[in-house]
Amino acid sequence: MGNYVEKHLYENELIVEKAQRDSWGLIGAWVLTLVFALVAAAAAFIAIKQFVSFTTVLLVVAAIFAVIFIISLISSIYKTIIFTRTELVLTNKRIVYKRGVFSRKSFDTPLNKLQDVRVETTFWGNVFNTNQIYISTLAGSLIVERIKNAEEFKSIILGQIHQFEEDRLARQAQWTAQAMAKNTPTQTSQQTNENSKQSAKNQKKAKKDFDYYGY
Repeated sequence: MGNYVEKHLYENELIVEKAQRDSWGLIGAWVLTLVFALVAAAAAFIAIKQFVSFTTVLLVVAAIFAVIFIISLISSIYKTIIFTRTELVLTNKRIVYKRGVFSRKSFDTPLNKLQDVRVETTFWGNVFNTNQIYISTLAGSLIVERIKNAEEFKSIILGQIHQFEEDRLARQAQWTAQAMAKNTPTQTSQQTNENSKQSAKNQKKAKKDFDYYGY
């Protein structure tokens, strides 16, 4: 797995969970590639040693399996690169998906934009505990296959969405309290100034009355 997300975290953003992908499919591709290589090598070896009379047929078989081996090898290398360069990461603020090296596919959405998160199971997925996870947002959807413990990862996502909403409401309440605290001294100061002005007016009037009436 790569470290793309670690290098592109926002301020105060933390990684909560990384989805673990199943490698059995990758292992199977390499095993099949090895089988093709062994068959091609065995057929070529027998034909060269002339253990049998149909040497030409064996050479053709060896050539065919050699071509299949090369194709399978290229495919296995490609799958390995994609496997090691695919990330599905949950942070305390968003879901991030990245796949590929040169041709990169990415998916990045805030937690409050998620509409649906579900796990789609298959028979073999249940056997090996690897299924695909489906994520839907306002902008589109994403399906990631071969996720280990997909139900557990889904539960963590839903829990983090709930936590994200609680944190958002807490920040909103804090900002409101701070705004009210800033406005309160201003209002008090205004009231003090008005009271001072009124007091000065009263004192001026009282002096004027004293000078005129003598009391």
